[in-house]
Amino acid sequence: MELISQFTEDAVAKEDRVCGRPACRSTILKGAPCYYVATIVPGQPGRFVCEACYLRYSQKLSTSVRPSSVRPSSAQSQLLPNPHIIRQTVNAAQRKLPFLSQPSSSTAHIGRISGPDIAVPLSWQQSPASSNPNMVSGAAGYSVHHAQYGLERERWAKLAYAPPPAETITLEISAVYEGNSRKKSGRGINFGNICEGKKDIDARLDAPGLIQIALDTILPKILTFGRGFPWRTEEFVVRDATWVDLSGHLPAIPYFLAQCLVQSRRGPKTTTFKTKQFLLMVVVPAAQWSEYEAWLDKTEEEVRFRSFDDEDPFGLDFEGPDALSTVGRNSTVTDSSAHNPTRPSAKRAHVRRESDSTNSTVSPPRKKPAPGVFHLPDRNDLKEALKSGGIYDFRNEDIQFHPIPVRPLADILKTPQYRSFKPNISNSSIGQLTIDVPIRSMIGIGAFKTAHPGWLTLSPLSSSGLGSRAQQDVVVKRPFHRPPPHTPGSSILKISRYALPDEHEKLLNECNLLYWAKSLLDFTYEYIDHCINAAPTLPSFPIPRVRFVEAGIALAFSRHSSNTQGTSEQAPMADIKAGMFSAVYLLEERVTSGTPNDQTFVKFIHNKDYGPSLDEDEYGYDLAVFLSFTQHIQYEKTEGLAFISDYQGSTELLTDPQILTHRYVHFQLLWLVTFVNCFSSSVNEGIDLFGDGNIASVVDDFKARHLCNHYCKWPGFELEVYA
Repeated sequence: MELISQFTEDAVAKEDRVCGRPACRSTILKGAPCYYVATIVPGQPGRFVCEACYLRYSQKLSTSVRPSSVRPSSAQSQLLPNPHIIRQTVNAAQRKLPFLSQPSSSTAHIGRISGPDIAVPLSWQQSPASSNPNMVSGAAGYSVHHAQYGLERERWAKLAYAPPPAETITLEISAVYEGNSRKKSGRGINFGNICEGKKDIDARLDAPGLIQIALDTILPKILTFGRGFPWRTEEFVVRDATWVDLSGHLPAIPYFLAQCLVQSRRGPKTTTFKTKQFLLMVVVPAAQWSEYEAWLDKTEEEVRFRSFDDEDPFGLDFEGPDALSTVGRNSTVTDSSAHNPTRPSAKRAHVRRESDSTNSTVSPPRKKPAPGVFHLPDRNDLKEALKSGGIYDFRNEDIQFHPIPVRPLADILKTPQYRSFKPNISNSSIGQLTIDVPIRSMIGIGAFKTAHPGWLTLSPLSSSGLGSRAQQDVVVKRPFHRPPPHTPGSSILKISRYALPDEHEKLLNECNLLYWAKSLLDFTYEYIDHCINAAPTLPSFPIPRVRFVEAGIALAFSRHSSNTQGTSEQAPMADIKAGMFSAVYLLEERVTSGTPNDQTFVKFIHNKDYGPSLDEDEYGYDLAVFLSFTQHIQYEKTEGLAFISDYQGSTELLTDPQILTHRYVHFQLLWLVTFVNCFSSSVNEGIDLFGDGNIASVVDDFKARHLCNHYCKWPGFELEVYA
């Protein structure tokens, strides 16, 4: 390190601050000694340290004091001016005290006190009437600008010694208007794709500073977006991701700093700074947005009527006879733009007269375009295109679609017919499904299901969810099993489809898992929102908002009678008559997200794990921590009976969940099935409670193996902290 001499006023702390030495981090009280220690690397910021750390640095052998350009000798050092005497002299002149001796053209000495030789010009002896009007009366040689010397010197000294902020954050600032949306905590709706990022923002900024940055960044874009509308920008509000109004917070208090301080590995009482990204929204009030939409509709209507008046009401640009020059029956006709250059070009370049089977009016030839470069097709590209384009690989199915509803957990518990997903003909829709069948087009293949791209069109279109628009992108999933290989040690992947009844049963189980997972996750968010609203203070962390994909089961029915034995992609089927169901598919919303490296699918928590399956530096780790917290809520509030596991998908949409239940539920179901089997042999003796992935041992050990995080430990959620 390198020590730098400072002004006397800079050697004490102007306000309470923390010592910049990482091993110390003690509090420097206002008025206590405070020293700035710079690094020897040019451009790298130094730090302000306490007196003890300053002495420690000064005693180290590697520390050096920055030398002056010319080091004075011992004899010269006695003649150096005393800064204290200079300051007294300046103050005395400003206070109109006769501290200075009689000015003269020669040097003037100040009593017996050793000090600098000050040369006083003869112009100082002029009368006040002839002097500069800006000079201070009674203080010869000093103008009104010299009175601000102390403040200016202090300001420039702070700028010279102020290091760049070492603790910075990133801001994502967007423009929204008040409304009801699932995104942005369900309160704001983005408009105009207005979103800007800001890097290297000081983490110690208070709420007013953040408001100023957000408004300076977004206001010009809002004014450009709604050009012509009288925006009332003073009504705009800046809110964070939890919809908290920043204007209600006191100034001089860092707003996001506490969320960036994480527990250090060196000890439980020490914290380290971890940079994060935060969301700010410039919110347009709902009333003002309604005024803007009304103004926009009125403007569009005026433009529409204006353009209608300029055009011919019959849709044709009819022109008078003087606008055309007709030469003869078979001659060409000139354009009216030659006679009326101010009128735009007509839609018709000529007018046909009475025609017969032999004669017709011919348009004048257009200007011959400049010859371009003609390219022959590449042989290899043409061969590949012919190979793939010569085969139609799409399958079109007439389907009956049954969407998976979202029901509150209280309704499921009170109503017996709601306790599992059952296709209801009254809630179904008829439509068409197109599937991209080949293996090369598959989105993915898991341990039990294949996923293919597809396009869904319902008739009529549904109001929301899947089928709300024509040719909607969907993921088509089908279960499979792997037959034993004919050759031992063969690495060729072979899959076989189930028979139609078995396939239908397995996909209904997948739908039931999504049905319960949607309900449990909605119950979790209701509990979180209730606790936050009831707490005296808001949590220092944002609450991520995710949901499970919209999904449903599609039953395909055959158009023609067939009798087939099936293929490797289709299970053997008996005689299928026209109008009977021939296949069953699970349709899901496409999981897409703009993530780093196009990473759109992440396994957050495995169904055999008790916490995140990701490392701290991997994408999606923060969401995995939150999902582990949701498991804690579900486990505790269901008294250890059930929770969601096998969380996977993107940071916005989740899919393929697994419901884990306590073995007590298994025992009750086993007893019921055994009791019924005593009187009826038609009941299936097997128990398939939420599929094969329902591992009861994970529920048994959850309380002992779950690692509570900062979500679980927040007092407002009133959760038991597991050791």
